[in-house]
Amino acid sequence: MIKHLTSFFTRALLALALAGGANTAFAGPMYHFTVDTTNLTGTGYLDLTFAALAGATPATATLTHFTGAFGGTALPTGDVGGDIGTAVTLGNGQTFNELLQAVTFGGLLGFDAAFDIAPGGTIGTGFGIALVNAALDNYVPGTMGNVASIDLMPGAPATVWADAAFVTATKVPEPAGLPLFATGCVLAALALRRRARS
Repeated sequence: MIKHLTSFFTRALLALALAGGANTAFAGPMYHFTVDTTNLTGTGYLDLTFAALAGATPATATLTHFTGAFGGTALPTGDVGGDIGTAVTLGNGQTFNELLQAVTFGGLLGFDAAFDIAPGGTIGTGFGIALVNAALDNYVPGTMGNVASIDLMPGAPATVWADAAFVTATKVPEPAGLPLFATGCVLAALALRRRARS
């Protein structure tokens, strides 16, 4: 009788852990970006875009943990909210969403980007990073557009591209998945321990 109750509670705990982690299933990837401007001088803008075609699956990009020589001027266009002091959120409700953030070149700039994309649909969204001159009329020397991009399609892995001369993109483990992983490890250890006793 006790053996059956233990088995029932173990299975119930596993079901609760899986159900608790199900809400993270729609969360997209998270990346840390390091933008190397050490070979550039002067001031300019970090150009962050989140663009989609009309009818795209709803998606958001949340940018946090900004480090480096960021200036106070921010020029948002479209579905952009927040600031680099706390968090910047870009949505894809408009077809083009952009944040031009003032920077001083000559060092490393960094930030984290977490993406959420709803399930279903066939039209994705693209996230881009570019470096623009202070006059806002051209990209910085050595670039001709984005120095990094991520293509987000519903139900598919993200496609990441980065110009190694300027950007390093590192995938960050999703924090919400760690408790689920730990619960699975504990349950597996309990099952092995119980099996060893039998």
